[in-house]
Amino acid sequence: MRYFQKLLCLLILVLAASFGVGGCVLLYSDFSVQRSRMAAANAAAHAQACTLLQTEILDLQRRGISTGDAALTARVTAQDVPAALWRGDTLVCATLEGLQSFPLGDAATVTVRTENSIYAVYASDLQGGLRLVTAYDLTGLYRDRNAALMRFLLLEAAVLAAASAVTALLARRLTRPLAVLTDAGAQIAAGDYARRTDLHTGDEIEELSRSFDKMADAVQEKIADLEADVQRREDFVGAFTHELKTPMTSIIGYADMLHTMQTDPDEQREAAAAIVHEGRRLEALSRKLLALLGLNEEGVELTAVPLPALWPRLHAACPDVTLRTPAAAPTVRGDADLLLDLLCNLVQNAAKASAPGAPVLVLCAQAGDAVTLTVADRGCTVQVKVRDRGCGIPPELIPRVTEPFYMVDKSRARRQGGSGLGLALCQRIAAAHGSALRIESEPGRGTRVSVTLPVWKEDAP
Repeated sequence: MRYFQKLLCLLILVLAASFGVGGCVLLYSDFSVQRSRMAAANAAAHAQACTLLQTEILDLQRRGISTGDAALTARVTAQDVPAALWRGDTLVCATLEGLQSFPLGDAATVTVRTENSIYAVYASDLQGGLRLVTAYDLTGLYRDRNAALMRFLLLEAAVLAAASAVTALLARRLTRPLAVLTDAGAQIAAGDYARRTDLHTGDEIEELSRSFDKMADAVQEKIADLEADVQRREDFVGAFTHELKTPMTSIIGYADMLHTMQTDPDEQREAAAAIVHEGRRLEALSRKLLALLGLNEEGVELTAVPLPALWPRLHAACPDVTLRTPAAAPTVRGDADLLLDLLCNLVQNAAKASAPGAPVLVLCAQAGDAVTLTVADRGCTVQVKVRDRGCGIPPELIPRVTEPFYMVDKSRARRQGGSGLGLALCQRIAAAHGSALRIESEPGRGTRVSVTLPVWKEDAP
């Protein structure tokens, strides 16, 4: 049974029970009041009949007239109410058939039902061993009660019929939001993640609707994130396959040429140099890829890292770059090896984007408890006074340069030994330090990449 049907049956049942019980209570109360009033009137009439008969008997005795059965019968017959007179256990007379069958005790009252009538029978003892029994017709009272009950039943049937129609409309209106919720849930389950209920009922159903829509929003966001993650993984695998395939093809091609063809020493040296170049590119690719994957799996322990201690290692790691570092720099919270990798990648990217021989600057700026490291080249930065002559990055491409294997100029990047993993690795390293890369660039005017690190404090956890 559906919820609508259950609700309808429940409402009709409650209405019928309430109306029926209420009506029956009212009818019984009215009947009881009328019965009490009639009983009081009948008792008074019985007492009057007993007094009248007793008076007539005493009058006959004073006058010396016999009070035999005939005289008593005449007096009882003259009564306005059906009656029976007993002398001890002997019936003297009865004006209503059936009364002789009810010898009653002293002051007894009973309700007698005949074939077509109902009577209230009263009995009282008189002087001289007599007992008077009177009967009062209650048939009309019970007939009126039964008629009222029948009218009530008809009225209840009509009211229930009308109430059922109204209740059905009300129940359908109450359950319609549930149908909307059910339909929305089915559509979302079928893949329509944009489906919303947007109910405005002003009650708990509206609160349920808002909660349902919030859940649907969260599901849609999760699905979008999953789809984006799957797309990123597919792009990553595709880019990785391409980046792996290109140097492998070059290495195999040059190796096959050396193996199968007669070449002069210059061609051999050229082929060997190409194999070494592509081999080193593969090595750098694998190293950065392993570092990138390792940051996804392992936590980073942050310790005190004096930045000036990194400069010699940075110069040694970038021997082909004209590098300028600040003489004074604070101590930060971080991982020395990861920060060195971050700076190396940023420095190498800046050198590749700069004019040949242009110096690369590493700038430090402290504000409160944070230190901002900026790696820039004199030809590309907007911080130095020398106007840049670098290539820069289009604004719409800046959000993508931290994606693995993404390169703005693929051909130039590959000629320079780039793999598209440097900035992605830097972004992961910055995230491991609770920061993020900030990239500012303008086509034709250069690029500045910065990262903010917390200053080390002795009481820091």
